[in-house]
Amino acid sequence: MSKAISVVVIGRSLNQQERTRLRSSSQTPLAIVAELPNAPQVLDELNRLRPQAAIVLLNGDLNHSFQLVERIHQELPDTAVICSSEDNSPDVILKSFRSGATEFLRQPLVESEIASVFAKIEQAVVRPEESHLGRVIALYSSKGGCGTTFVTANLAASLARLTRKRACVVDLNLQAGDQPLYMGLEPNYSIHDIVRNFDRLDDQLLASYLTQRSKYLALLAAPTEIGKDEDVKVEHVTRAIALLRAQADFVVIDPPRVLNELTISALDAADDLILLLTLDIPAIRSAKRALDIFTRLGYDRSRIKVVINRYAKTPEFDLKQVEKVLETQVFATIANDYQAAIASINVGEPLVLSKNQSRVIHDFNHLASKLTGIRPHSEPPPPPGPPRTGWTSIFGGRR
Repeated sequence: MSKAISVVVIGRSLNQQERTRLRSSSQTPLAIVAELPNAPQVLDELNRLRPQAAIVLLNGDLNHSFQLVERIHQELPDTAVICSSEDNSPDVILKSFRSGATEFLRQPLVESEIASVFAKIEQAVVRPEESHLGRVIALYSSKGGCGTTFVTANLAASLARLTRKRACVVDLNLQAGDQPLYMGLEPNYSIHDIVRNFDRLDDQLLASYLTQRSKYLALLAAPTEIGKDEDVKVEHVTRAIALLRAQADFVVIDPPRVLNELTISALDAADDLILLLTLDIPAIRSAKRALDIFTRLGYDRSRIKVVINRYAKTPEFDLKQVEKVLETQVFATIANDYQAAIASINVGEPLVLSKNQSRVIHDFNHLASKLTGIRPHSEPPPPPGPPRTGWTSIFGGRR
C-alpha cells in the first residue's frame, strides 16, 4: 500500500460526506491532518504541519484566496496546492492555476476527479522519509474485551524478535493506556510531550520520547495525567506516525475503539489493519459492522486482516461460518490460554519473550511470520499441544 498523503483543508471544515468521498475516491490513502479557516495565521500552521497537499476551498473574497494560494506556492514549494470551487468558470480555474495551484476540483466533489488529481500528486509528491519506510500495523476492535492491548504488545515483541529489527508500539488509548503494564515499562514521556513541543518536533526529539524495552522494542506511551488526552489532535498523531515510520521498521498502533477522527487518522496510515475479534456473537456482529464502515471509508480489503483472539475449536463456531458472515477470510488465530496470558501481564513481560511453552507464543510467531513473509528461525512444525520455541531471548533483561 502507498503511504498516506497528508492533506490540509483550508477555507472551512468538510462535512462528513465530503470527507468520506475524498478518502474513498482516491486510490492513494489520504490523511486529513487539519481543517483551517482562510485566516492570516494559516501560513504559520502550514509551515508547522508541512502537508504534502493543501486543498483551498474558494469561498468569500476570491482575491484573498488567490493571494493565499500564491503564498503557499512560494513558501511551501513541496506542498501541492489544489483549488476547489462551486464556480467552475474558465476565469476562476485560470486564476487558480496562475496563482500557483497545481490542480482544480469542482464542487460538489466528483469521485473520478479526486482519483485523477491525487494519482498525479502521488507521483510528484516529495517524501523526505522515503529513504527508510517502516511498516505501520494498526490493531482495531470495535468491541471491548477482545484483548487488543495484549495482542499489540505481543505482536510488536514477536515482530522485533523474528526480524531483529526495530518495532515501536504507539498507545493511542489516551484516557487509559495500559501498554506500559503489558510491556513492563515505566515511561517518563508520552505522546503529550509531542503536543507540548510540536513546533520543533523532529525525528531526534521524537526518539527521546520513546521508552525502550530493548534494542529492538520501544513504546510511545499514552498520557498518564487526567485531561492531557484532550490536547492530542489528529495532526500530532499523523506527524508522530510519519516520523516513527522513518526510524522504526514496524510501527504497531493500539487505537481506541471509538471511530473518531483521531482513530481514523491512525487507521488511514496503516499498511495492515488487523481487525481483532473473539468467537462470540457480539464480537462477530461488531466485526461485521466495522468491516462495513471500513468499506465506506474506502479501505481496500487486502489491507484488512481478520484475527481471532482466544481461539478454541467449538461446535458452535466454525471458522468457515465466521468467514461467511464476515465475507472475509480469517488471516490468523491466537489460542486461548488465560493462565499464561494473565501471568505475563502480572509480571510485566510480553508472553512471547517469556520461557513459557504456551501455544499462544507459536501463534504470535506465526502471525508475525505471515505479516512479514519471514519464517521463524529453526521453528519446528507446530505440535498438537503447546510448543517449545527453543529460542534464547535477544533482548536481555526487562527494564
